[in-house]
Amino acid sequence: MKLFARTKPAPVIERRGGPRSRVNCLATMLMPSGNRTGRLFDISTTGARLLIDEPPPMGVSAILDWTMRDAYCHVIWTKPGMCGVEFDRPLPQGVIDELVNEAGAGPGANVRPVSGDQTGGLNPAPPRRFVG
Repeated sequence: MKLFARTKPAPVIERRGGPRSRVNCLATMLMPSGNRTGRLFDISTTGARLLIDEPPPMGVSAILDWTMRDAYCHVIWTKPGMCGVEFDRPLPQGVIDELVNEAGAGPGANVRPVSGDQTGGLNPAPPRRFVG
């Protein structure tokens, strides 16, 4: 009876441009409507996932700012407490490697979003910028 025959599921199309690396560091989304602070959860050369209390709506453009780096991006998906961004230009792999060495979280890390004055259990120094 063909009615109950098993069929092979359609292959899932991978939309990511590269492998993600798990990290745990403070990040700020700089937007005309106001800045929002959260935590980078994972990152690749083409995008990142942020844990953030009030994620901006899908389609919003922003500057993602984290420890001494920033990148233009736009929000491509949101869920309660997190969002995904795609970078306008791919980041160099060296930038990703540097961030993983500084703030790598590993596969089983307990990463929490920032709420109020909490920093998810970490107290990193505020980012410093070089004024040129």
